[in-house]
Amino acid sequence: MIIKEQKHDDIDIVILSGRFIMADADEARKKLKTLIDQGSGKLIIDMEQVTFIDSSACAVLISAFKSIQIKSGRLVLITNPVVQSLIELTRLHTIFEIVPSLTAALAVFNKD
Repeated sequence: MIIKEQKHDDIDIVILSGRFIMADADEARKKLKTLIDQGSGKLIIDMEQVTFIDSSACAVLISAFKSIQIKSGRLVLITNPVVQSLIELTRLHTIFEIVPSLTAALAVFNKD
């Protein structure tokens, strides 16, 4: 998996691509935690280019969600059909704010 970070104003954006599996979970968890701790509390995780996701990746997303809640921040996910199907299967779509594109994700924060 490839992890890229960028910023748009005060919004942190993490772009993930490739296979998001157990072997990548620890690195992803640490990077997200650091970004949340040092960031503004506004985080977008873009998984449009993720080709496969497993349950350990879901655990990483839950961990990031909990960390951002402690900071009273907001986390928005961008998914594709592969990611969306696992998120729905695990019923995580009931806790995550999910949008279809980066434009839509940025719009969520611009409404605040």
